[in-house]
Amino acid sequence: MRPDKNTKNQKSPNFLTFIAYLQIIGIILVVLGHSFHEYPNSNYGMDLLIYRMMHSFRMPLFMFVSGFLMIYTSLLKKQKSWKKFTQNKLKRLILPFFVLSTVTFIPRSIMSAYADDPIEFSIESLTKSLLFPENMVIPYFWFLQSSFTLLTFTFLILTFTKKLEWRNIHIYVGLIILFALLPRLPFEFTSFFSLNKTINLGVYFILGCTYCQYNQIIDNIINWNSWWTFIICSIIWSVMFFISENTPLIQICSIAGIMMCISLSKILIRYNVKILDHLIGANYIIFLLSWYFNIASQQLLHHFSSFPWWVYTILSLISGIYIPYLFYKYMLAHKNSRIRLFCCKYLGQTFK
Repeated sequence: MRPDKNTKNQKSPNFLTFIAYLQIIGIILVVLGHSFHEYPNSNYGMDLLIYRMMHSFRMPLFMFVSGFLMIYTSLLKKQKSWKKFTQNKLKRLILPFFVLSTVTFIPRSIMSAYADDPIEFSIESLTKSLLFPENMVIPYFWFLQSSFTLLTFTFLILTFTKKLEWRNIHIYVGLIILFALLPRLPFEFTSFFSLNKTINLGVYFILGCTYCQYNQIIDNIINWNSWWTFIICSIIWSVMFFISENTPLIQICSIAGIMMCISLSKILIRYNVKILDHLIGANYIIFLLSWYFNIASQQLLHHFSSFPWWVYTILSLISGIYIPYLFYKYMLAHKNSRIRLFCCKYLGQTFK
């Protein structure tokens, strides 16, 4: 792998700020998407137009950011061995998945009478919940498995081809073509360890890698911090959604949605709008903990009250974001607390 001209580290303080904004936009959309559960006659909110439109790009956005950060933190700044890299990702992603899923399994199975998706209390059920996304205790934790697979697979490819002196751009193009073609093969991939979801999201992960390494070239072509760029990307995203929903062309819609978010992030930086700044650094702990407050403020509360559906949605959105955020702030303020040490050791969370 020959070094490319665009592998220099970005020194601008805004370079990672826009990525932090993308993470925050993504986690807000995730929590919001999980907050429509009590909307009547809509398959727990998943049939709502706003949910389907958000769903077209929110997880692709997360994968894009994951690929970007892999290149920035592991290849452009520090060269690591694949073994060390994998060990780090096991601790960061798979250990929290295992700990939280296992700890949550018992109370969730006991409280199945209050849940719309009951879980059987058995070893078989626990095993399936750790291996198959459709059986998971915390449904959206499949992302941790998919992210781990893409991170370790791509890092392995890049470190192996380094010896062959291949240019990264050739590897990225090859991987984008691979992940674009795999979902179109005449058979379905297994859901074991979320492989089917990994295959479907691989394109966005590699696009994130590509943008990180060649951002200077791309930014010279696309004026991200222009309102016109944001408007054009928004129009393409919304039009493509209605044209391509439930078709292979949905990838174009998803990419336009990602570009829309990149443009919005850079516009916020250009105009010094700091509305998202207070959440910087808290996105991962919000991802890990928001489900508990989504459930408490919707499914559990619904059994003891009869508010309009939108009340549960607002409570779920606010509590899903800001209770984990307050927990994050508490960890920052109490450096020697046992809870902080537990989070750092078992939840892959660091508090700076």
